[in-house]
Amino acid sequence: MATPTQSEFEAIVRNLMSPDNNLRNQAEGMYTTIKTGNPTWLVQALLHILTTSQDHALRQMCAVILRRAICKTGDDALFPALPQELQNSVKQQLLQLVAAEQQKPVRRSLSHCVAGLGSTLCEKNEWQELFPFLFNGVKDGDSGLKKSCLSIFSSLTTYVEDKFLIPYLGVLREAFQFALGEQHDMEVRIAAVDAISSLVVVLEEEEHVVNFQSVVGDILKTIGQALSTNHEDQALEAIEALVTIGESTPELFTKSLSDVFQAMIQIATSQQVEESVQQIAVEFCLTLAENDARHTKKVPHFAEAFFPLAMKWLTTVEEKKDWGVTQEDDDDDDEITFYDVGLEALDRISLALGGRVIEPVATGLIAQYLNNPDWQFRHAGLMALSQCAEGCAKQFEVNLGSIVHMVLKHLGDAHERVRWAAVHCIAQLANDFCPGFQLAFHSAVLPALMRMLSDSVPRIVAHTANAIVNFMDEADVEYTQPYLDELVTKLLMVLQNSTLKFVNEEVLAAFASIAENCEAEFVKYYDHIVPYLKQLLSQPPADKQDRMLRAKAMECITLIGMSVGKEKFAPDAKQLMEMLHATLSSKLESDDPQVQYILQAWARIAKCLGEEFHPYLPHVVPYFLDQAAIQTDVTVTDVDDRDEGNDDEEEGVETLMLAIKGVGDRRIQIKTSLLQDKSLACSVIESFLEDVPQGMSPYVERISQIMVPLLKFPYLGEIRDTASKCLPLMLACLPPHIGKSDMLRHFAVHILQAVQCEHDVEVACSLVECFQRCINACDMNAMPDNMVFDCSTMLKKVFDESLRRRGLVSKQQKEVAEDEDEVEKLEAENEGEEELLNQVVEAVGAMVKKYQSFIPHFANTFYPMCLGLLGDGYGDVEKRLALCAFDDFVEHGSQISQEAVAPYLQPIISALLKHCSSADADLAQAAAYGLGVCAQYGGQVFRQIAPEAVQQLVAITKNPRAQEEAYATTTANALSSMVKLIKFHHDHDSGLCRMDNLGPIVLANLPIQADEIEARFVHEEVVDWVLAGNPLVLGENHSNLPAIKELCRKLIDTDLVNDGTKEKMKRIMG
Repeated sequence: MATPTQSEFEAIVRNLMSPDNNLRNQAEGMYTTIKTGNPTWLVQALLHILTTSQDHALRQMCAVILRRAICKTGDDALFPALPQELQNSVKQQLLQLVAAEQQKPVRRSLSHCVAGLGSTLCEKNEWQELFPFLFNGVKDGDSGLKKSCLSIFSSLTTYVEDKFLIPYLGVLREAFQFALGEQHDMEVRIAAVDAISSLVVVLEEEEHVVNFQSVVGDILKTIGQALSTNHEDQALEAIEALVTIGESTPELFTKSLSDVFQAMIQIATSQQVEESVQQIAVEFCLTLAENDARHTKKVPHFAEAFFPLAMKWLTTVEEKKDWGVTQEDDDDDDEITFYDVGLEALDRISLALGGRVIEPVATGLIAQYLNNPDWQFRHAGLMALSQCAEGCAKQFEVNLGSIVHMVLKHLGDAHERVRWAAVHCIAQLANDFCPGFQLAFHSAVLPALMRMLSDSVPRIVAHTANAIVNFMDEADVEYTQPYLDELVTKLLMVLQNSTLKFVNEEVLAAFASIAENCEAEFVKYYDHIVPYLKQLLSQPPADKQDRMLRAKAMECITLIGMSVGKEKFAPDAKQLMEMLHATLSSKLESDDPQVQYILQAWARIAKCLGEEFHPYLPHVVPYFLDQAAIQTDVTVTDVDDRDEGNDDEEEGVETLMLAIKGVGDRRIQIKTSLLQDKSLACSVIESFLEDVPQGMSPYVERISQIMVPLLKFPYLGEIRDTASKCLPLMLACLPPHIGKSDMLRHFAVHILQAVQCEHDVEVACSLVECFQRCINACDMNAMPDNMVFDCSTMLKKVFDESLRRRGLVSKQQKEVAEDEDEVEKLEAENEGEEELLNQVVEAVGAMVKKYQSFIPHFANTFYPMCLGLLGDGYGDVEKRLALCAFDDFVEHGSQISQEAVAPYLQPIISALLKHCSSADADLAQAAAYGLGVCAQYGGQVFRQIAPEAVQQLVAITKNPRAQEEAYATTTANALSSMVKLIKFHHDHDSGLCRMDNLGPIVLANLPIQADEIEARFVHEEVVDWVLAGNPLVLGENHSNLPAIKELCRKLIDTDLVNDGTKEKMKRIMG
């Protein structure tokens, strides 16, 4: 194509804006040809239109095109390829155009172009004129230029590196503070707020953020004046900017928190302010409280002002004519009401500030509301109670009996909405205070809920069934069993009499929860419920409203099947499988809820039927594999300046806006419905691998092709987690004649890569556990030495990083030591890291067990690391981890090469002896177990300290708390180690390791129940003593034999003895 004339090019640009797809596509092809063939001419032509044309829409389009053309980086970068003279001209003309442009849309697009180009040039100091232009524009320009310069600042701070901005922070603060001055119009002042927000959130160091604290007062003044002059949209925009700051850098407000909260609450309570502004003010308060709870708690009277505000908003709930016979509250789901905001606010503020701050305010106010004659207030009081329960759990638990009594009383309220709220509150309390709530209040709550199943309002009946689900989920069948007959009867009556689908859906969910609760005992209700479910599923849905009821029926019947077991369920399961397959084959719509329920139903049927599910696998596995392999629908598009503010979203699609350095704003859209389907399919495949492993072996190769890449799936941690769990299951289901080494090596490479870039601690735990289970599933030395080295390096790196993060959290805990709630939140983070460290130690143990070449890596890397962890700078958790690693090293390493382990025994045994007397039960357990291992494998090194080991182990068993739950496992390990001392060192010169010294202590503590593995070992040894006729065990004239037989009767049907020991027990019992 020949280079077009200027007029021809203008026509091409106009066609790029055309609503006619053919014209636009043709113009896009021409534009691409020009850009590829003659980029210099293209840039010059765009600049010509921008400087000469009077067509505003055309000029704006040219500014957009120019930004897309010159602001790209990398291989697609066009600007660096332009002649230097033209580059200089572009920079000069863009600044001139921004300064001169009077049309807002065009100036906005030009500003974005300047910001995009500046982000690629400023850090290389290739546009020295830009910052002086911006500063001068803010200082001396007209209102339009001031706003444009501030907008460019906002964009630049998003794109460029933090370190580039630091030298300019002082002048930036002065410029922004100047722009906030009252002499400027409101648009300029709001642009300054946006610029401050954009800058502050990218500053990494707190010391740089606090330099801007002086502008907070000016921002609050700007917002106040915007509201007083009816600029509510601008005030909304400014508060939204503050929310952004509060999410990432709340320290900006530390010195002015009281003023900030006072201003926001004043806005939220003002009757002269639009609802959206009131609501965003509350959102800002919540954001600050959540992200800076420590300082928020110290603000005088904040909770006393905020909590009543949120409570009052709950009273705005309105009467609705058909409320009792419908499931949804509002016809317009998009409308956010004061009630919605108030409900969410109470939950979030309680979780953020905790019960010590909120409970004193909440208790009295809730009581006042509950005694108010106006139903809206009683309703609000109950909803507030349910929303605060989790955050105030510790404080509420003290008076939980009074709270429950108060709520139960309102189940008989005259107003239907209040009765519904009381049911809702019971459901929430059952969830937040389980299982203690169920244990303490079952005799009051279950009869009350059963009475509510007879309420005249269908919606209350449905919600009662939902509350029953919450109660049953964490209830012990021991105290639900007396109520089951009446409860099932009442639910059946509701099902038979109700014609409302949403009521029946909740009833089916209740039946499912009851079945899960009472398991095999549900068999007596089976024939009363399952025929109804089969009948329901045998009929095609009459309309879309039938789909969820059918889905709930699928869930209900399969959960019942799992509860009653294969013998009862198998005949119906086969018929059910045909129904499910027929339903899925009927080309269901993409939004049909039945799809996910069918997938989950298949997984449950497989778990129930086990090997009998094999014939169905060829019919269902290919479908799941296709679903798991489906490509995630992620689109990245340019944010066009002209459709700014177009936030319409397709249902099931999540949209994110990202500012990418040198590229500009990008819209990323993810189809979340596909993510959910993919995640569920992966979960079902994992379930099949675990429940029907032999039948899944033909699919292992395909599953591997799908799951291995998903270890690094970027969009959903659940999928990465499930993929990691599938890998060892695949190895386990391979037939014995198929070698696993190649697959292990393939897996290990990808696990190593995935775990080192994993940011989610929980998923990282799964990846390390996956690695450990894969190692244990394969033969000795299945990986080459170079991979063993890589694995060692990876494990050490993960351990070090987790230990570092744990140290940082511990430091934070000390800083907030006076704030119990904050300490608890940080402790939860520490527990996550502790679990990751545990998994690494387990993996190290697996490597020692399986790879001789790993022993030198342990000695050179992990041994000195563990010695360091035993120092004074670390706590009991770290010391326990070190001892556990030493235990595995001695136990498994000695079985491979005692000579390789021997040089390290003396320091290890000394550490074990030292920590046997620890007050921390877990640390003492690791030490006690380790002494037993060293007794077995420590040879002469151990014999030298055997008397001291006996002394330490005996002391554990004589601890007054030895049989308490917290210490019982430690005692079990000490007893096991005593048995090993008897077994391997009975001939010790001291005589302390003989049967007549340690045997009575062991026998006096039987049976062992706290540690299944150690129990099996000890019980087998004791049985062998009996069969060997040991007189100390049998007693004089076999006087102990009746007690021994009774012990055998207690243990023989438990998991505390292995199969071989059970056979020996039968001989003893006669």
